[in-house]
Amino acid sequence: MGLATIIARRILADPERQDRLSRPIVLIAMVGIVLGMAVMMLTVGITRGFQREIRAKVVGVGGHLQLTAIEQNDPKETPRMVLDPAQVAALRALPGVAHVQAYATKPGIVETDGDLEGVVVRGLGGDMDPAYLRQHLTAGRLPAFGAAERPNEVLVSNYLADRLRIAVGDTVTIYLVKDRDDIRPRKFIVSGTYRTGLEQVDHQVVVVDIGHLQRFAQWGLTAEVLVDTVDGGITVKGLAFGGDGHHTFAWSVPEWTGPGPHRVDDAVRERMGREPIALVVADAAGTLPDTAWVRFSHVPGMLQRGGGGGSHRRYVGGIEVDLNSFEHLDELEEVVHAQVLEPDQRLTTVRERSPEIFAWLELLDTNVAVVIVLMVVVAVINMTSALLLIILERTTMIGVLKALGASNGQVRRIFLLDGACILGIGILGGDVLGIVLALVQRWTGWVRLPVESYYVDVVPVDLDLLPILLLNAGTLIVCVSALVLPSMLVTRIAPARAIRFD
Repeated sequence: MGLATIIARRILADPERQDRLSRPIVLIAMVGIVLGMAVMMLTVGITRGFQREIRAKVVGVGGHLQLTAIEQNDPKETPRMVLDPAQVAALRALPGVAHVQAYATKPGIVETDGDLEGVVVRGLGGDMDPAYLRQHLTAGRLPAFGAAERPNEVLVSNYLADRLRIAVGDTVTIYLVKDRDDIRPRKFIVSGTYRTGLEQVDHQVVVVDIGHLQRFAQWGLTAEVLVDTVDGGITVKGLAFGGDGHHTFAWSVPEWTGPGPHRVDDAVRERMGREPIALVVADAAGTLPDTAWVRFSHVPGMLQRGGGGGSHRRYVGGIEVDLNSFEHLDELEEVVHAQVLEPDQRLTTVRERSPEIFAWLELLDTNVAVVIVLMVVVAVINMTSALLLIILERTTMIGVLKALGASNGQVRRIFLLDGACILGIGILGGDVLGIVLALVQRWTGWVRLPVESYYVDVVPVDLDLLPILLLNAGTLIVCVSALVLPSMLVTRIAPARAIRFD
């Protein structure tokens, strides 16, 4: 242990120090450092908590990345896009990708007894991750996404439920808007209610199974074979729904063209044998075709039907990609754009979908920097005042040490060590106070906020070890460096005058 360290410890532990003027000044400086450190820690923790919670809310609505058709120009309506299983598999195989799911959106109108409300109908399928919706569920349950029977169930927000005066179990009519002249009603049962705190979501989004939107929008083609009896014979006729309306019919019977009706005579039966009569429906727009077939039994009046059930199930509005970490967003965006994105698709990030929210979150970082700078400046002023007072009180000691041969650097080191020790105690005290307050808020949520203004109803706190260590080290280094200037007062004290004064 060096001489400077021994003397510095003696100064701080001096029993006569309680009678000195520096004692209350040092205590005030130490309390200021404690409060400043606690304020800085809580500022960083609350800001990180806000950013984490709000990012999670925004990402949960539409994923970190969205792949949609390139012609999309309305965020409320997604044009059709082929759901390619190979593309979905390629996305899931990328490092850093947590989940991939299909979705679709359509504008609509919710009608109850005497009330109307414009909404955005959001469709999700059996591949959706229910964690986000379950986290914000306030009553009831989620619709049965991807169920074989696809029940007519809808999830609405608390805001819409209050405005429309509906509750779980009530029946509502949702008018799905295809174009100006094609508005179709659908009856839905309210299965549950939710609240995210995001106004643009809670005020307009209702959630249903994606199959309802796929069928309503008629993105794909549906083929059917109508069997009839005419003049004692059997005829079949092809029916087609969806697509662009310009349908083509391809029969397994070579001489048949067009929708028909076509007579099934003995020659056709003999030629087909036990093979079914199949129909493939396509259109001029290149929509994925659909098939239907009918097989006649040897028993009169008995037949079998089947088919693809409609190619609309192979179309979606887009693909959402959730990542393991928000920090990898830019990196994954480049990878997806280069390796997975098709020429007829566009890629958008969560930042591009909600630029105003992320601009606000980035502004919070500026506020944190301002608070930290102010707190460090206050700490420097407090410590400078305390150190100058300690030096003035120890003028005689400084003169004696210089008379005994101590250099200015050695004497300055004594007071810098005193200042660092006071700083260290204040920083540790601030750490304890800040961590205790953060844990109390995290466990109890006693400080609450209006969710309409801040998107969250409880002040979130996110404290990690690394930010705490960086704050401690940065504050200590800056403040000790700032004490070098006032410690130079030691060089202006002459030994002869200091001792004669005593």
